[in-house]
Amino acid sequence: MFDNFNLELFGHLMLSNPPSPILRDFQRQKLYRFEEARLQMHPSNQHLSLPECTALARKYNPRIKVKDGRGRRHAGASFQDNLITLPRWARQTVIVLHEIAHTLVDDRKYPHHGAEFVGVLFALLNQESIGTIPELCEAANQSKLRYDRNWIYRYPHQTRRSARL
Repeated sequence: MFDNFNLELFGHLMLSNPPSPILRDFQRQKLYRFEEARLQMHPSNQHLSLPECTALARKYNPRIKVKDGRGRRHAGASFQDNLITLPRWARQTVIVLHEIAHTLVDDRKYPHHGAEFVGVLFALLNQESIGTIPELCEAANQSKLRYDRNWIYRYPHQTRRSARL
């Protein structure tokens, strides 16, 4: 009887505080290949200093923290901590915008590189003149990269004029 009580209590605790689901990051590599092939060589993709990266990040997320990425091989971002980390090689417009997008899309609700994330990334790229929305969508379609149009137009810094197809 006592054991059943503990199981019921444990079950109750688990139901009231369920773990967040593990979301499959189904298109990470596809997005990285897309960025390398279509975006990294764009003339507006500039190498930036750390203060320039911080200014760019705060343009879209005013409370973001930007770290220099010493001792890291990869750029990184955290939605929960509102933080991006940028090793020297990653301090370029496209990569900084990619990391900013991670701080704007809740990865507890949406896959890290899912269609919602790509939609926000496209809005940021458009704002920085690294392709128009129609160009980015067409390139994504050719690469079979999923994006959510609603997230492109939902992004708060998106202007009506630049959002038109």
